[in-house]
Amino acid sequence: MSTAFLLAQKNHQITIYAKAFTPNITSNRAAAFWFPYHIRNDRRGISWCQKSYDYYIQLAQQSETGISIRQLVKVLRKGVEEEEPIWIDFMPQGSYRIMASDELPSNIAKGYDVKVPLMETQIFLPYLQQQLQQKGVKLIEKEIKNFNELAGDYDILINCSALGSRKLCNDDKVIPVKGQVGLLSPRNNLPIYLDNEKPLYIVPRKDAIIVGGTYEERVETETTEPATIERILNNAYEVFPELKQQEVIGSWAGLRPYRPEVRVEHEEGTNIIHNYGHGGSGFTLSFGCAEEVAAIVDQLN
Repeated sequence: MSTAFLLAQKNHQITIYAKAFTPNITSNRAAAFWFPYHIRNDRRGISWCQKSYDYYIQLAQQSETGISIRQLVKVLRKGVEEEEPIWIDFMPQGSYRIMASDELPSNIAKGYDVKVPLMETQIFLPYLQQQLQQKGVKLIEKEIKNFNELAGDYDILINCSALGSRKLCNDDKVIPVKGQVGLLSPRNNLPIYLDNEKPLYIVPRKDAIIVGGTYEERVETETTEPATIERILNNAYEVFPELKQQEVIGSWAGLRPYRPEVRVEHEEGTNIIHNYGHGGSGFTLSFGCAEEVAAIVDQLN
């Protein structure tokens, strides 16, 4: 929808085809905080991430968007070897600092204090959809299984079909990566917490505290496993014992559309522009990739 949003601002006539729309999509339940997640080997992502960050900073000034700027605490536990912190290259200037040792618990070797946008998807996605409809964008609930279904109907086709690109483009580089999360009742005054090596993330939202997670490559099922959810929640309780007071209000699993390299390009000899394979960084990359697509549209026109 970010691609359509930017193109609509340029007064293009747009129709979106989708198998489902908010609230019945995976993105609606995503933790959705800005962070370069499994994109760090693609240096194009530096620009895309930072451009998206700038868009969210502007959108956060409007309360109705459901976007806010939050503190994220990223930690490395003692005895755990840190991967090269390539993610720092993706951070906008002034958006993070290394925490002093006296700010950290005794079992933490290093901590980063990071300022990131949090997209409360249950608010932001309906907002974005409403903005599109106000700009005259047509929304059609229909799964497209072959580009020929739209042949001759539009000047340009933009493929943002995520996992659907496996079949739509015969792209076997796209794989599902399952993530499972537990949901706790809301609680104020918590930072977003991230421990990549465990892995553990804790994301406080208005409707729930999302506690993740897992990274299960090539798993197709979107079902949760009670033992996994229990382990994830126990990881969170170790860090924030006070979370034991919160009610467990549910759990959820979804599939990330991972590709070793995000595909953002015009397919030669066609009117198709591809924009897919963002993995777990969909919100982080969204507006940056959308800008690139908009630039390609300008070139084709």
